[in-house]
Amino acid sequence: MTDTPIETQPNQVTDLELVAAVPQANAGNNVRASWNMSADDIRANTYRYDTEAKEALIAAFRWCIDPHHPLAKPDFASRVGASDNLLYKLYTGRYRSPDGEQLGPSPELVKNIQSFLAIEKERYESGQTTFVETPTSRKIALNCELARESQSIVFLWGPSHIGKTWALEHHAAGHNHGRTIYSRLEAASGLGGMVRRIATDIGISDKSNTAALIGRIKNALTPETLLILDECHLLAYTYRKGSFHNCMEVIREIHDKTKAGVVLCFTRLDDVRAASQKELQQLWRRGVHKIPLPLMPTKKDLEAILANSGLAFPAPSDVVTVGGITEKPYEVLRQLAKLEGLKAITERLRYGRKNANKAREDLAWTHVIDAHLRIAKQALPEGEW
Repeated sequence: MTDTPIETQPNQVTDLELVAAVPQANAGNNVRASWNMSADDIRANTYRYDTEAKEALIAAFRWCIDPHHPLAKPDFASRVGASDNLLYKLYTGRYRSPDGEQLGPSPELVKNIQSFLAIEKERYESGQTTFVETPTSRKIALNCELARESQSIVFLWGPSHIGKTWALEHHAAGHNHGRTIYSRLEAASGLGGMVRRIATDIGISDKSNTAALIGRIKNALTPETLLILDECHLLAYTYRKGSFHNCMEVIREIHDKTKAGVVLCFTRLDDVRAASQKELQQLWRRGVHKIPLPLMPTKKDLEAILANSGLAFPAPSDVVTVGGITEKPYEVLRQLAKLEGLKAITERLRYGRKNANKAREDLAWTHVIDAHLRIAKQALPEGEW
């Protein structure tokens, strides 16, 4: 695509890291309104572009409309060294040569978009709680990629607070090249709510009826796409009999039509196994990989998380005394992992690190146990010891 275009692109930005982020004047719904287009239409309008170009465009679109890091289209255009009008023409397939041939984005613009996405991801993640790769998170990531590669359905299940959602969100963010969509489903939403949630996360306006949205979702997904549906068990929490079955059938239908990889994440094994003989039967038989996750955070998981904080995994005989109270860190970890889950442990590490920083000290088990005792005391009714 080397023909002279109708509109000449401005000088391309060669080092995006030296470009200050343009202040965002729009927020929330105004950002989405600035992207007056939909993922299924973008797929249709750009299908003649080369693969790298169209995936960069769809990835940028999905990144910018995400409410976690919204960016209006004019601001995005400035960041990648293009005009808002040029981007509109590229996304709508109206960018043409003088003789009417459809043109795609220049290699320079594609490179700038890819650089923008890499920088934005790094900035976003640097502002989040540090993600630590653990054996469980690696298992989850591996099966996400197996779903994509095999274009099949993967079932994941495990109890709350073992890091499922965190790992899935991290995997989606790390593979946000237009082909990975993470959607966290909601309780009691029914079929319509599920479809609207998926549509919104894909980048489709939900201003259509359910049947129309299902069709648009099918058009927006491709065989290279991975669709991650988290908290699937919540779909069963509805007053309408048969709603869960309808939801599962629509997911099956979307997969059958698009051949996209699908990851379905549930909380309880019993729910999945029972439903596999009823509501999930058709879907279950299409699943190549069925992966039970640990019943609690494993020792290897905790070793990785503790090492990231500069702490060695404690021996069963280790003791720490704080304020006259003696605790065994090993037993504290074991009880928290068994009864409360990963968040209870990482919060004590965060709290301990905060106190260590205030004291200008390196984090030690003394700080963590102090945080543990403070949190435990907060849970007691006033007046109890």
